[in-house]
Amino acid sequence: MVGQYPYTLKVLKKTESVYDEETGNFIPGSEKWICVSQCRDEGNGGGGKIVTSDSESYVYGAVIYVPKSCPNIDLGAKIKVVDIDGNVRLLGDNKLFKKEQMHARLWL
Repeated sequence: MVGQYPYTLKVLKKTESVYDEETGNFIPGSEKWICVSQCRDEGNGGGGKIVTSDSESYVYGAVIYVPKSCPNIDLGAKIKVVDIDGNVRLLGDNKLFKKEQMHARLWL
């Protein structure tokens, strides 16, 4: 049986380095992939375009469908789509995120 959202959407979260006043040293920041939602993706085989929020026309590489309950994904956020075996299917920056009536979509 095929599931509606067979893959996992992950977003790269970065933390800034902070200054520790007790020791006088900086505590380095970190980068970590956070699981955000289940998803499915479709490549852009037809050269479709989107208009981003800053009114630029962009030929996207793929559209990713997520449940409507998915939290908002910041524009420019580094994302990846991972299959059930841990293989990376897509890796890129979020160009546009929209919540629709039945689902949400984001474009790479």
